[in-house]
Amino acid sequence: MPTMATPGVVSVCFSCGQPIDASRPAAAQPRAPESYALTGAMPEAPSMPVNPYAKPGIGLVGEGRETRVSSAEMGVGRDPARCGILLAEPRVSGLHATVKLDGGLLHVRDEGSNNGTFVDGSRIAAHVWVPVRTGAELRFGPVSFAVTP
Repeated sequence: MPTMATPGVVSVCFSCGQPIDASRPAAAQPRAPESYALTGAMPEAPSMPVNPYAKPGIGLVGEGRETRVSSAEMGVGRDPARCGILLAEPRVSGLHATVKLDGGLLHVRDEGSNNGTFVDGSRIAAHVWVPVRTGAELRFGPVSFAVTP
């Protein structure tokens, strides 16, 4: 209840104009929130919430489609008997490369292809697993894919 106190004058209620008993304790005032000492540490960057409807694995987006890569190794190339990701491009080898998901990170291995496998424009060595970050460009010969979460 808001009041206005003047020394030697009876206080009255703003709402109804009735005198207020001075012997009555004042209404409790709201307390300021507790303050915490500054630590000097940078706040954590906000992270994107997990999409409960997202498909598992890492995505390869290109050629007008999205392919999901799980933990199992998947061949990339023109040979349907050996490849889970088929590319209808004559400059791509029968088994051009292999991709897999390991520890939540995409890895690629060139299988000795003629036209190479590239990560962000750099050709990778044959028969060596190379980690590929999310957002990178992954190219099998002339065919490009974007790596998505």
